[in-house]
Amino acid sequence: MLKEGILVFIGGGIGAGVRELLMLVVANLPGGFPTPIFIANMTAALLIGVMSALTIPGGVIGSGGKLLLMTGIMGGLSTFSSFVWATDQMLANPAEQASAIVYLVLSMAAGFLLVESGLYLGGRLRWIVSSRDSS
Repeated sequence: MLKEGILVFIGGGIGAGVRELLMLVVANLPGGFPTPIFIANMTAALLIGVMSALTIPGGVIGSGGKLLLMTGIMGGLSTFSSFVWATDQMLANPAEQASAIVYLVLSMAAGFLLVESGLYLGGRLRWIVSSRDSS
């Protein structure tokens, strides 16, 4: 139990650190579009799809790796609270309301498509690894 908590703690710190780095080096787009939050969430969506495909029973990633990578790093990298807060801030500013709607719809649609793409890519990767192992 303690080992699992430590894995999530370490992974969460890594993910949150990467997200903060994005916040420092990537600027928002004109209209207030929160590019760093969008990049963090979309990257996490793709990678969580890949990792999900690699952690299903008999997969490449075990339970400890799942806790470190998916729960920890992807949980720390992605941020629902920042997504909602940024949308709320843009909706409160009449000049940024169009950007808020684009951000909201694009985040949901692209996030879903990236998870699905990640599941597909992870499945292909898993097939490659299992084919190599059986040779």
